Amino acid sequence: MHKEKIFNRIWKAAGIFLIMLAIAGCKGNEPAPAAETASEDMTVSMEKEMAETAQTAATAAAEEEPALTLETALVGICLSDSEYGDNERLVPELERSLTSRGFMPENILVMDHTGSRGRQSKQVQECLDRGCSIVIVSPVSDKRIPDIADQISEAGASAIFLNCAPGQEELARWNESGISAVWIGTTYEQQLANQMAVLYEYSGTDKGLDFNEDGHVGALLIGGGEAAESALKETAKDLGSRLRVLGETESSNAEEISQYTQDILNEYRKEVEVILCSTEDRALAAADGVQLRHRLVGRDILVVGTSAHEETCEAIINKLMSGSTFTDFYEQASLTAVAAKDLIEGNLPEKMISNVVFKVTEENAQEVLDLLWKTRTALESRDAGATGETAAEAATEAGSTSETAAEAATEAGTTSETAAEAATEEAGTSEIAAEAASTSEIAAKAATIAGSTSEIAAEAAAVEAGGTSETAAEAATIAGSTSEIAAEAATELNRLH
Repeated sequence: MHKEKIFNRIWKAAGIFLIMLAIAGCKGNEPAPAAETASEDMTVSMEKEMAETAQTAATAAAEEEPALTLETALVGICLSDSEYGDNERLVPELERSLTSRGFMPENILVMDHTGSRGRQSKQVQECLDRGCSIVIVSPVSDKRIPDIADQISEAGASAIFLNCAPGQEELARWNESGISAVWIGTTYEQQLANQMAVLYEYSGTDKGLDFNEDGHVGALLIGGGEAAESALKETAKDLGSRLRVLGETESSNAEEISQYTQDILNEYRKEVEVILCSTEDRALAAADGVQLRHRLVGRDILVVGTSAHEETCEAIINKLMSGSTFTDFYEQASLTAVAAKDLIEGNLPEKMISNVVFKVTEENAQEVLDLLWKTRTALESRDAGATGETAAEAATEAGSTSETAAEAATEAGTTSETAAEAATEEAGTSEIAAEAASTSEIAAKAATIAGSTSEIAAEAAAVEAGGTSETAAEAATIAGSTSEIAAEAATELNRLH
């Protein structure tokens, strides 16, 4: 049944229903009990018919709307800026993983990276306005997660958050409010677990982490707070030692951290055995301080960081750092594509998909470094290709503009020639007109002469006997010649016209 017929039935039923109500409500027309019953029955019947018709219309509309599939679903990608290019590396892997799961490349909308909350919100809205069923977001801040989740959910789409983690309250809100959202990343607790794995790897001797064998593990904590201290305390206990925190700072300034590390080493010397850092920059700064104090990393002191990149891998290879952690963006992209596929197909994934991190030590630092350089080279090649395409398009456009200009110049020249020819033709026409005018004057004069001559001839014919026939003959001859001239003039005038 067509929509138009369905809605016509609805309007017809509604009209009849309103008429029945109007009749029932008219003053002074008190219906009999039987009439009231009949009216009520008819009203109920009409209400039932209207409900059935509305249900039929809704069903028909739903049937006409095509079902969402992997081939038709649009996916938006809105990632924040990242200091070390993590999100830049992640984008091509997301595109590759999504297409390998069945999404169409032309249906993947990638927005520019941004560090602005307002701009990211506009980017998300643009994705929604363009019909994206799934929006993948790496939030500028974890505080933005609730607002973005609501923004996407209210549009009837699903959100996949990367990196910045929602709190437990936010995860609970998603479940309670029916918000279709997933988070894929690594928690700090998982980062800590991998840092502890690095320490376990270096504790393969009888000394464990107690290099100076004084019965405890002396530690310097740079960031991480109570969570870091608790994890390190548990690890030291497992290795048969007690933890002693010799220093702690939350500074993020590289120079301050380097100097603070040197000060602690000057004060406690060999007692400092582990330096645990919550970020890569902090670890590199601490490693600088250790090097300036001429301590040997891996022999009597360990420096462990998180989120390794090229510089950290090189430091580990060169024995300036003991180890770090690495967020596997390949695995993260793959899990994101799987979650997106599940959302489209109606298979609800877990709200939190994490643990895409592993430890980096001397054993695999070169492998991770090669991976990072490979992706960087690919990005640079892609950017260079994009720049080349832009330049080619600009050159082509410039060439087209030159051709257009040449065509315009040629057309202008042709127009000028046409104008000159028109002017010449007009001048020729004017000359012809002038000649025609002159000929007309000649004809007029000839006619006048002919008229005068005819008069002379008439006078000659009427000459009395005293006139000579010779004079009359001459006059007739003149008249005949003049008539010929007039005829020639008329012929020429007709030719010119």
